[in-house]
Amino acid sequence: MTRSEPQSELTPRQRDIVHIVRDQGFATLEALAEKFDVSTQTVRRDIIDLSKQGILQRFHGGAGLPNNMVRLGHEQKNRLAAEGKQLIGEKTAKLIPNGSAIFLDVGTTAEAVARALGNHRNLRIVTNSLLSATIVSAQSHSEIHVIGGTVHGNDGSLVGPDTDKAVRRFALDFAIIGCSGFDEHAAPLDHDMQKVAVKTAATRTAKKNILIADHTKLTRKAFLRINEASAFHLLVTDQAPNEAFRRSWTQAGGDILVPQ
Repeated sequence: MTRSEPQSELTPRQRDIVHIVRDQGFATLEALAEKFDVSTQTVRRDIIDLSKQGILQRFHGGAGLPNNMVRLGHEQKNRLAAEGKQLIGEKTAKLIPNGSAIFLDVGTTAEAVARALGNHRNLRIVTNSLLSATIVSAQSHSEIHVIGGTVHGNDGSLVGPDTDKAVRRFALDFAIIGCSGFDEHAAPLDHDMQKVAVKTAATRTAKKNILIADHTKLTRKAFLRINEASAFHLLVTDQAPNEAFRRSWTQAGGDILVPQ
């Protein structure tokens, strides 16, 4: 079997599973078991087989698209401020104790955090990013919960009407949130309403919110407010912000961490 002809030797149920996951971006074991009127163990065996063939990616509780199917067009963004994002990822990961429950956002800076979490133990990670989940699952034995939805854009993010509600069910120690820009009061902004809904839900659930943003974001604008600056305990960035930004952020009660 070749990847250009991935379904030639699959069972009818496996072919249907592939179609469902490709349409939705992610599907849970329970939903698939109910649809096909079989046990979750039976569906899990199908997903394991499909994952071994590289057709789908197995995640805790379900299946999603393999990494190479959602990364097209993403590499250009990943190269922007790449060194700074790596520094942010490494510094942020050092703030997370072993055994923590964390929400990990979508985006290339969040993926840098995911790569830096490889040596952590007993993490419970909640994410709506297929890419972050894939990165963590490839290098650690953390417990990963992928919040289901429909793949949105080329960054492997999952969104949907119930995605933000699902996030609120978890008792989170940390929410690690990315953004696209800031307003004049240093409140983080983003462009996409569905992604913002998930980010906002995570910040309202976690005990401590960490914002991650490379220096190029500090002077940019976007349309939608994720939350007020006062909702965040810490900003991790790769270069010191200007005085006006620093004043607004610290007046809101947050700290700024710049890796050395």
